[in-house]
Amino acid sequence: MNNPKKKKGIKRYTRKTIAGIKLPPLEPIPDSDIKTIVDVDPAFYTLIDGRPIRPSTSIHQYKHNIKNVALNRTLHGFLVDEILRIDKEIETERNCFDAAYKHFEEYQNSFDKFLADDNNKTIAIMQRSDALAKELANQTEECKRLKELPSPKLYFETPDQLLTIFGLLEKQNLNYLLFATELSSEKNRFLRTVEKMKQTLRQELDFIQEKNKEIQDTIKWNEDREVERKEVFFKILKDKIKDLVSSSTVLQIFNYVDFAYQHLIAPNEVKLTSLDMVQALEREYDNLSMCVSAYDLDMIKQIEKETYEHGNRELKQAKEASKLLKDVDKLSKRLKSSYEPTRRKMYD
Repeated sequence: MNNPKKKKGIKRYTRKTIAGIKLPPLEPIPDSDIKTIVDVDPAFYTLIDGRPIRPSTSIHQYKHNIKNVALNRTLHGFLVDEILRIDKEIETERNCFDAAYKHFEEYQNSFDKFLADDNNKTIAIMQRSDALAKELANQTEECKRLKELPSPKLYFETPDQLLTIFGLLEKQNLNYLLFATELSSEKNRFLRTVEKMKQTLRQELDFIQEKNKEIQDTIKWNEDREVERKEVFFKILKDKIKDLVSSSTVLQIFNYVDFAYQHLIAPNEVKLTSLDMVQALEREYDNLSMCVSAYDLDMIKQIEKETYEHGNRELKQAKEASKLLKDVDKLSKRLKSSYEPTRRKMYD
């Protein structure tokens, strides 16, 4: 048995070193549920292959490194999740904007076309009305002028003059026939050009239709590829990212951070996020490091050594107490079973 004075000294020294912080009780963990850093990161011990390792016996440095690793991995998962969410929101907003812009262009084009057609019709009607008004005015003036003229008289007096006039008319008709023949050849040439143009347009139309079909096939292939990639993306989101964000390890780390924040800084009444709590713990650790740096390094190492020894001693005592408690439970069960009546079959 330990001396009471020694126990009292140990208790006073413990209160001085850990500043009244009560750690959670250690519960026995089955061997099958024990997880190491390799279960979280299989490549943890292979990151320093080929590098010289500086020996460090500081538990604070070890805790600091473990905290930084957990913080960086948690922050990385959180940032990846935020990036994916922001990309999805940007893509959704871009699709909505493209659809709205497409509808706006359609409405604008339809409205411009309506205004153009209505304006063209109005201008055509007004021009026709002006032309008819001018023609009516000209015909009215011509009718007035003809009414003012004297009655017509024949300008030939003998039949020979009439034959001369008909001859001139025949020559004029011949000239008209010659001009009509020349225009007929030009007309035929123009018709042949029109046929060639129609054939060329038909070929270009077939080419455009073929290209349109190819584009539709490409669009369909891209849509199928999009569906496949969506399936792969959601599969990755379900299998990988879900484990990184809401796995038991992440939740356990959050519980550790919340426990440390509430016991070292203040109760988490405002529901801070894990990042805010870790940053607050980091600032608290920096402040404590600055305060500790003012003391002697040898004294700090001696205090750490004594703290580790005291912790190991308490852990050993806890294990012995747990073993003793199990033995007491066994004895209690045996004592209880000894007071129970014996189970015998009663026979008539």
